[in-house]
Amino acid sequence: MKTSKLPRAPRARFALPSEDHGVLDGKARQLLVDHTERLLSPPTAPYAEDAMVRVVRDFVDRVPGFELQTDRYQNLLVTWKGVGRKPAGPGLAYSAHLDHPGFLYRGVRAGKKTASFHGGVPEKYFVGSRVRFYDGTTFEECATGRVQKVSRDKDKLIIAHFDDFVGKAKKGMFGMWDLTPGSLSGTRFRARVCDDLIGAAALLTTLELLAKARHKAPVLGIFTRAEETGFIGCQGLLRSKAIRGKWSVIGLECSPKRSTAKVGEGPVIRVGDAGTIFEPTITHLLQDVAAELRREFPDFVFQRALMDGGRCESSAYNLWDVPAGGLCLALGNYHNCAPNGSIAPEYVDWRDYEGLVALMLGAAKRWRSGAPSGRMRTGLDRVWKRERERLEVSARRIRSASTGRRS
Repeated sequence: MKTSKLPRAPRARFALPSEDHGVLDGKARQLLVDHTERLLSPPTAPYAEDAMVRVVRDFVDRVPGFELQTDRYQNLLVTWKGVGRKPAGPGLAYSAHLDHPGFLYRGVRAGKKTASFHGGVPEKYFVGSRVRFYDGTTFEECATGRVQKVSRDKDKLIIAHFDDFVGKAKKGMFGMWDLTPGSLSGTRFRARVCDDLIGAAALLTTLELLAKARHKAPVLGIFTRAEETGFIGCQGLLRSKAIRGKWSVIGLECSPKRSTAKVGEGPVIRVGDAGTIFEPTITHLLQDVAAELRREFPDFVFQRALMDGGRCESSAYNLWDVPAGGLCLALGNYHNCAPNGSIAPEYVDWRDYEGLVALMLGAAKRWRSGAPSGRMRTGLDRVWKRERERLEVSARRIRSASTGRRS
């Protein structure tokens, strides 16, 4: 029986915008495009990050100077060993996750193809939206369908029931919303996945640029799986205690835009999420680096905000005693949920994206050991020297008065 031809997938356009603020040179900007295309072109979903894992492994094979380790859950640890002396304290690690909310095929129920959905998208967005399914081994497109209705299983997972299903349904198949892998218009970049493959692409770009510069200190890139279902991959890594005491982490994310953090107004130094506040000394370091970039590049802008649109892996790291801060990009259409109730591409600003990489490079160059306190501590030290004597004199007066009262 001949399989019907699949509807054409939405087109992709990975290219450099003409506009930039100069924080990255031409070669670094093109490198960011290349890593973005490599990561965003293949499909991904929770528990189906196989193609993303392959991209990271290919990076280690292609770029000299990196060591790859995996834990039992196939989280990836990519280490630049550095060309100088190792720091006395914890080194700097960056972390990004390789999944995005998506579908896992379940088979036929009541005459309809069905798939479970994994990740945070409200039910109201499903009906009428189209999904494209992929082979779990080859990552080739094998079917498309339209969500006719949704139900819940015993674990409260959303189950999508499809009509207008074209192609061959296969065991192990997984699906994504049928949206563009990536498309640039002006400086706005839209894609079916920004969260968090943009973070992963920024991390690969940063690692490669540090390698080209023969960066002296070790830097670790952590690529986790199944973040969208409760930091499951990251939890597996943390429960093994593989990095505790060895690294401090800057988590990378795309987070829902806020009135205090807008698309197009720069990368965001994330001071916390919906659950916790992050390690302040790392935040101070990032603020220092951002201020230096602004002095060097007047068009560079950045933001500092509590991004409380969700929880992220930086909270998990801190809860397991691995000091963690956060950087993110303000994101439109978070988890593909558009304000009009439809499923649509997520979007970020490309200039914010380049600024994120510049901040990551700057933090790596400033890192010494542990999490430096930065200019805020230096400023407090300066005020302390100036005012300490007044504090001591007044303390003696208060102590004397108190002693006299007791006698």
